[in-house]
Amino acid sequence: MSTVDRPRRGVAGLDIGGSYLRVRVEDAVTGEPLVTETRSNTGWNDLSPVERARLVHGALRRVTPGGYILAAVGVGARGCDSEALTRELEAAVAAEFGPGVAVRVCNDALLVGLAGGWEHALSVIAGTGAVVGGLTADGVTVLTDGWGWLLGDHGSAPRIVVDALRLYTAGLDREESDPVFGRFVAGALGVTEDRRLPGAVRRARETLGDLAPGVFECAEAGSPCARQAITDNAWRLAGNVVTALRLGVRADAVVGAGAIMVKQPSFRAAFASGLVAQEVTLPLSVLDTEPVFGAVRLAKLALRNAASCNDEEQLT
Repeated sequence: MSTVDRPRRGVAGLDIGGSYLRVRVEDAVTGEPLVTETRSNTGWNDLSPVERARLVHGALRRVTPGGYILAAVGVGARGCDSEALTRELEAAVAAEFGPGVAVRVCNDALLVGLAGGWEHALSVIAGTGAVVGGLTADGVTVLTDGWGWLLGDHGSAPRIVVDALRLYTAGLDREESDPVFGRFVAGALGVTEDRRLPGAVRRARETLGDLAPGVFECAEAGSPCARQAITDNAWRLAGNVVTALRLGVRADAVVGAGAIMVKQPSFRAAFASGLVAQEVTLPLSVLDTEPVFGAVRLAKLALRNAASCNDEEQLT
């Protein structure tokens, strides 16, 4: 085969959540973007590791341009919540692609730090959910929180709303008024009698996170309940960073993402204050690109590691 006819090499990154799949393919040499695509992926949570690997392989086979072969694949996936689960999916994906393709898999949260340009970072997500993640020096995944708003998810949209409501009802018991938040509750949940609030919350439980922007508006308007809920959540999230570091995460920076972190400056400021108060001196930045870029970076790291291993084998 002539040099002209030889397939060029590409690297692919996938960011896979419970309901979406984002894929990006780049030229392995030039970094030229070849494909960027987002599609629905609603069945991911119910698939076995082998089925997930087949889905990844099929998605990339469909979008990789003609004239290219994949040299490396990076996958950040929902459900890789422990080292065992991560390695299980990585082995399944590697088996699907075969020995000629370098493969690395991580929890989707870890893509944040990679997309922010750091190989070793603490990824902090505060959006629909909230979690802090990173890797130890030995490459072991560490996650703190991410338990859902009923059990945790401090810093997430629904948790901030629920905590503000709890503070509001506690104030009612003490006959302390918060008229700003009271008007918000009446308008957002259609409640004019406070004792009907529990039923309204139950009916709205699947969409409580949608009310978070209103809580931030209440805080700006002077609501003590809203302000306290925001500050408490930001500091608890900062505490989860401290916990991750204590558990051995290797990090040169803290990189934040998610709608609450990105779109709410008051939360960001409170989170930064919480880090300082708890003696975290790492630089803090907010991701300004898509996490799928972190998956591409993961693929490039896998390719670099494979090349290094090949060089060592030749020397021995």
